[in-house]
Amino acid sequence: MDDRLSPDDRAGGNGGGQGFTAGGAGGRNGDNAGRGGNNRGGRVNTSAWIIGALVVIIAVFAGLRYARVPAPRPAPTRPAPTKPAPTPTPTRPAPTAPAPTVTDLERDLTRVEEAVTRKDWAAADRESAKLRTTWESLRPRVTSTNTTKDVTTFDARVDKLRADIRAKNEAGARADITELKSIARRFKIAPTRGPTSG
Repeated sequence: MDDRLSPDDRAGGNGGGQGFTAGGAGGRNGDNAGRGGNNRGGRVNTSAWIIGALVVIIAVFAGLRYARVPAPRPAPTRPAPTKPAPTPTPTRPAPTAPAPTVTDLERDLTRVEEAVTRKDWAAADRESAKLRTTWESLRPRVTSTNTTKDVTTFDARVDKLRADIRAKNEAGARADITELKSIARRFKIAPTRGPTSG
């Protein structure tokens, strides 16, 4: 067998090769043409892509700016409403006890005497304390023929009476009461001076 190719086969092969070469060249030219087309279109497309990307970026940032939720502002603190203080109802002044008189002094002496007579020393002590209070209120307003001596004597006798009652000395308490009654009869309430007209 002869493996050598005939001239036609060689020509065909070359033709095939040339065809391949031509095809390859055409392919390369096609690729180049494609690349060239792409290059021309790439420049336009690249610009369009860049502009589009910038528009998207601007839109995104603008959207973020307007879409940003503002931080909540703290609600203004309002002071709690204060209720007006209730209007005080006019109160009547407490009735003041009338100033004691000589009659009140004599009445207190009688009550002390009754307690001593009953030998109720606790009651006699309470009544003698009331007698002392009445006397202290009355003392600045009394007058007598000898006011200084009578007031001093009455003071001393009230103290002695209270001591005799605490000692349960009935005779001494009775003598004190008799003396106090005698002095009390001489007392009068000094007249209060009204406003002088000038």
